[in-house]
Amino acid sequence: MNTILETTIPVHWLYVFIAALASMVGCAVIVIGSAWSSPSLRNQYMKKRQRMIALVGALAFSTSHILIPISMNVPITMKYYGFHLVFTIIGCYGAVFAASRYAFSSWRGSMQFFMTSLTVAVMILVFDYANTLYLFRGFLIWQPELILMTVPIAISICLAVMRLFSLSSRNQQHGLRSPTLIFGTITSGIGLSGIPLLCAYSVLSFDQMGLTEKSYLIPYIFMIFVATCLYAIPDSFIFIREQKENREMIQREQYYSSLYEQNPDSVIEFDINGVITGINRRAQKMSSELGKTLIGVRATDLLEGEQKILAQEHLELVLSGHSSTIDLELSYQKNRTLSIALTSIPIFVHGKIEGAYTIVKNITKRKRDQETIRHLAYHDELTGLANRRSFETRLSMYTMVDNHHSPFTLFFIDLDRFKRINDLFGHAFGDAVIRHSGLVLKSCLPKDSFVARMGGDEFTVIIPGLSDIEEIKKIATKVVERFVQPFHIEKHAVKLSASIGIARFPEDGASAGVLTQRADTAMYTAKENGSSQYQFYDAVSDQSSLEQIMLENDLEQAIDNNQLKLVYQPKFDIRTGLIIGYEALVRWYHPILGEIPPLSFIPLAEKSGMIIALEQWVLRTACLQSKKWQCEGYDAVPIAVNVSPIHLMKPDIYETIIKTLKELDFDPTLLEIEITESAMMHNEEHVIDILSKLKQSGISVSMDDFGTGYSSLSYLHNLPIGCLKIDRSFIRKITVDKDSRAIAEMIISMAKQLGLKIIAEGVETEEQVALLKEWKCYNVQGFYYSRPLAPENAIHSRVS
Repeated sequence: MNTILETTIPVHWLYVFIAALASMVGCAVIVIGSAWSSPSLRNQYMKKRQRMIALVGALAFSTSHILIPISMNVPITMKYYGFHLVFTIIGCYGAVFAASRYAFSSWRGSMQFFMTSLTVAVMILVFDYANTLYLFRGFLIWQPELILMTVPIAISICLAVMRLFSLSSRNQQHGLRSPTLIFGTITSGIGLSGIPLLCAYSVLSFDQMGLTEKSYLIPYIFMIFVATCLYAIPDSFIFIREQKENREMIQREQYYSSLYEQNPDSVIEFDINGVITGINRRAQKMSSELGKTLIGVRATDLLEGEQKILAQEHLELVLSGHSSTIDLELSYQKNRTLSIALTSIPIFVHGKIEGAYTIVKNITKRKRDQETIRHLAYHDELTGLANRRSFETRLSMYTMVDNHHSPFTLFFIDLDRFKRINDLFGHAFGDAVIRHSGLVLKSCLPKDSFVARMGGDEFTVIIPGLSDIEEIKKIATKVVERFVQPFHIEKHAVKLSASIGIARFPEDGASAGVLTQRADTAMYTAKENGSSQYQFYDAVSDQSSLEQIMLENDLEQAIDNNQLKLVYQPKFDIRTGLIIGYEALVRWYHPILGEIPPLSFIPLAEKSGMIIALEQWVLRTACLQSKKWQCEGYDAVPIAVNVSPIHLMKPDIYETIIKTLKELDFDPTLLEIEITESAMMHNEEHVIDILSKLKQSGISVSMDDFGTGYSSLSYLHNLPIGCLKIDRSFIRKITVDKDSRAIAEMIISMAKQLGLKIIAEGVETEEQVALLKEWKCYNVQGFYYSRPLAPENAIHSRVS
């Protein structure tokens, strides 16, 4: 043994180099393996990847720790070497596992960092000293001062390496790359591979290690230098991350600045007291337009009266921490008014409200458009009088139960010989006559009278408080006599007459529907008696009308006697000329009276209640015909059937339709139900429920004759319909009347905004087709393309 101690053998530096290289590989495995390109992959494969890194890293570090003792060229106790191999691999695996677990951790507090670093350092020191004790037994010379230097150096290196792992992993997860990462990995490998060397130096003889008293501190100085480098390297990572964060902060500020300054709406900033502290460019322009200073002014001081109170409540709500929206009216130069919509959000700084942002949108045009739509919904577009919906609403109000049966009189007026004027002078002149007739009618009535145009040449008048028969006669006589006098319109003298039907409330009916029906019946009686007169409703005469009774009886047998037939009018796509659907129309061929127009027997069917059976027959027949066409090889296209408001009110209408389709095995998507606007006058909630069920089952719903003014456009977006059919009265005049053209164009635009299909009815001229193409209304129906056809003539083909 003394001979051995006297021998000095230098360290084998090739083994040291290989050991350091293996240690670098282990560090690289941890650094690269702990970076994830996707958080989702991290959550899914973290444990599996962590085990793989621990295994590969353990092998790399084990190689380093196995080669270091060999590099000493000190005799090794070989009987312990197998134990040394296993012991080293287990120790390295434990240390790498602890390090990689920390690198993979989403929460990295100071205590976790310190405990992980200390654990790794203790494990390395314990295993290295244990290996040294076993391998070099008999050659040990304990040097406490060097051991006291080795332990803190090892702990410092582990702390620095763990800090490097943590920062590099975090940077890589944020897409950051530092040029010092490779240098840091190399330095970490050198530092970790140097720990077993220091452990050996601290317990072996200087002479045995080939060192002198002057050089024995060189390894420790070198390792201190390595530790110092390791502490300096992460600062580069921090600097790079700070640079990126600064760039992102500047970028976000520019984003917010663009959102603020380039916003097409005015953006105003308030402080906690509601004083305006900042405005964007658009708000500056608005300030100039209004002629008012905004900066430094309390926002509520810009408003007056009720609008100021509403604005104050709005601002208080926002400054209490809630976002809010409100519409206001802002008055400015010469009694001008600006309609604005405010969207306000609170500004939070460190959890405390410091003010608010408000986006100001000019909605003056939108308000004006809404007023136009509202006016169109309740007024006749030709005469400016109330329309049918407005009339029915007002009449329902007068006949309400809580009205205490205040008496009033209802006039139903029809202009005689008006059709002849339309035929002779054209529809434009006829419209002028209607407009003039509305003015004449109003001039003959008491000021509190309510006048409405029902459509065509029909008008209704409600005179509240009037019940005296003699007074009623005077007013009716005045109207009749005034219409006998010629009208002078566009250098033409027009002679008309008026037939008036009169019904009184409550004597002639207690409900709006009954009263209107009986006034209408009285009007037809006046026409039958020679027109140009008035007629009070006569219940006895109404009930004893032989012709109506006979026709009603015949209609009841018409279905069983095979007198009803269906014809089919195609709908076309004007871009392709292809048929996109059919509308089934019923015709009655009476064995004695011949063909009876639908306008004659449909109202009778509605009045008698037979309309339900009639429409059920139409539905079944149309579906059977569609299936027959499909069996004959024609393409399947939707087929439309009309449903009256009376039928729509039936509680079981949905079940009846679905039952029929199932019996016929008919595809619901090929069926279209057409309703009229007047259907919404009766139990709107029920109608919407039925239409919603039909739509959910695949049956499409369209509104027929749209635009005649029966329903409020403001409710249209609530209806579960998929298509609007523009009334033929508008289509007929779109090329000659600018008002009709404007209304039709607005309806088409509105429908597109609501996502509804549009079909133009009554298309009869090439000019109308060209204009509809310009408006991108491509679905049409009318005589220009095809009249209603018998089933054998209605084929699926392209229009020539």
